[in-house]
Amino acid sequence: MTQCPINSRSGKTCLFVTVLTWAALSCQASGQQTPSSQVADALFAESKWEPAARAYADITAKEPANGAAWQHLGECDIQLQRFDDAIHAFEHAVDLKYRPLMSRVDIARAYVAKGDTRRALDVLKEVSATGQAPRLRAYVARAGEFQKLRDNAEYQEFLKSTLPCQTAEFRQFDFWIGDWDVHSPAGQKVGDNLVTREQDGCLLVEHWKSARGVESGTSFNYYDIRDMKFHQIYFDNSGNAGAYPPMAGGLVDNRMVMISDEKVSPVFRWTWYVLSPGKVRQMAEQSDDQQKTWRIIWDSTYVNKARQTSQK
Repeated sequence: MTQCPINSRSGKTCLFVTVLTWAALSCQASGQQTPSSQVADALFAESKWEPAARAYADITAKEPANGAAWQHLGECDIQLQRFDDAIHAFEHAVDLKYRPLMSRVDIARAYVAKGDTRRALDVLKEVSATGQAPRLRAYVARAGEFQKLRDNAEYQEFLKSTLPCQTAEFRQFDFWIGDWDVHSPAGQKVGDNLVTREQDGCLLVEHWKSARGVESGTSFNYYDIRDMKFHQIYFDNSGNAGAYPPMAGGLVDNRMVMISDEKVSPVFRWTWYVLSPGKVRQMAEQSDDQQKTWRIIWDSTYVNKARQTSQK
C-alpha cells in the first residue's frame, strides 16, 4: 500500500503516486507493459503532463481498449485544465470497466474543477448508490478538488457513505458491546469483560479478565463481506489459543451463533443472545461425535455495569 506523507501539498502528490502505483500493479499482473507504456508512465511520474498526455493519447489511439491508458490520460488532462477532455477519457475507462468506481470519482473531480458542482454531486451519488464507496474513502480524501465542496451538505452526505462497516450486517453483534460483570449460572462473579467497537466500527474487540485476575483473553470479531459471516479469533495468556479455534457464523433467531471448523473434532459452538435489557447470555458447547450431541462447557450471564450503577 502506498504511504502518503501528511504534508503532501493538497494531497495531490499522493493521488498521483497512488494512480501510478495502481497502474504499475496492473501492468505487472498482466505482464504486458509495452515500451510506450513505460515511457508514458515515466513522464506521468515526473508530472510532465503535456508529453505524458501525448504519450497516452498515442497509446489509446492504437489500443482503444486500454483502460489504464484512458484513466491516466484523464489525469493528465485534469492537471492541464482540459476538463472536458478529462471527463471524456475517464468515461472511456468506466466503459471499459477499468477501476470503474475510481474513474467515476475522477469524473466528479473534473466536474468540480470546471465549476459544475451539480454534475459532480450527481456522479458521486451514483458512486454512493453502489454501496462500494468505502473502498474509495482514502482516494476521495486525497482529492484536492473536493475541498471546494467541503461545506456542501450533499457532499457531506456522500462522505458519510464512504465510512466503512456502517450497514446493518456489521451491526449484528453490537448487543455484545459494553462493560460487563460476568456471572456463573449460580450468580457468582467469574470475571469482567469489556467489549469495544474499534477500527471505525469494523471490529469488535473483547477484553476478558477472570475474577481471580489470573486468566485473560482477547477476541477479535468481524463481519466478512466475502462469506457474509461473523468471525471470531480468540487469544489468551495461557499460550494455548488453539483451545478455542477460530469460529464463524451469524444471527439465528436473534442469537449470534458461531461454530468452529466442522471437519475438525471436537467442534465448538458459541452462542450469545440478549436475556433482557442490560443482560446477555454467553454459552459454549462442544461436540465430539460430528454434532450429534452437544455438552455445555461454559455458561455465563453478562450484566452491564453502567446499567447496574444507574439502577442503584
